[in-house]
Amino acid sequence: MDKQGYVYILTNPSFKEDWVKIGKSSTSVEQRVKQLDGTAVPLPFEIFATLRTSKYSEVEKVVHQTIDSLTDLRIRQNREFFNITPQEALNILKRLATVLDDAVITEYQTPKKDTCYCNNGSEKQQPRHEKRKAFWTEFIQYCKDNDGLFATNSPVGDNWIGKSIKVPFGISLNVVIGYDFARVEIYFNSGNKDVNKKVFDYLYNHKVEIESDYGSPLLWERLTDKVTCRISDMISFPCFDTNDRSDVFKFIKEASEKMAPIFHNHIIDYKESI
Repeated sequence: MDKQGYVYILTNPSFKEDWVKIGKSSTSVEQRVKQLDGTAVPLPFEIFATLRTSKYSEVEKVVHQTIDSLTDLRIRQNREFFNITPQEALNILKRLATVLDDAVITEYQTPKKDTCYCNNGSEKQQPRHEKRKAFWTEFIQYCKDNDGLFATNSPVGDNWIGKSIKVPFGISLNVVIGYDFARVEIYFNSGNKDVNKKVFDYLYNHKVEIESDYGSPLLWERLTDKVTCRISDMISFPCFDTNDRSDVFKFIKEASEKMAPIFHNHIIDYKESI
């Protein structure tokens, strides 16, 4: 087994509340914090959270790229400091952990008691986050009652949840919701654009077979100008403005249960062919 290391989120009492340092270490993070003490900061760094994995270098790169892709949140482009709350950074680590077989997340700090966060702690509670959490709470219970893939997920305030399909290349099965749609997707987010496009192109060459097994056409988005790719199925549905979500829950459950084995098998075939 490859040697494990850490991706860490550090805060500092001398920073603004929404500034963090996100880096990696092949040794203990406590040791790394000691090394950083006195590096032009008046107070010692504090560990907010860590993710331990053998793929720590790849994870650190994907975390940085994910934050950079959202907006210009890096304080200086050649440094590991970001204008993002530690809870938002932790939420990104938790997402990545769902597609890693050996990921262990350790949280060292908790949100301040005078701050009301949504359950993922990523930002202050707002109506849209409450609506999303209520949707996921109901959907996860539906999965528990009907043996769905997402029965073990936790409800969040984000507009998506993910599930590992036990394949490499940073590929996961996601469900995304909006005010008038729900989408089930195979999402390519290895952090390496060339890798994402190569796997996508391989699958696209098997499009007829995949869609035949799935039972209907899929939306194939190579997203040539972006790092990521997406293959999805979608339904129009007022996810928040209804008391009866049985139709959308049934769609998500059935679509995810069909996609997971189909794409797992094809992606494993691709891995064995290279």
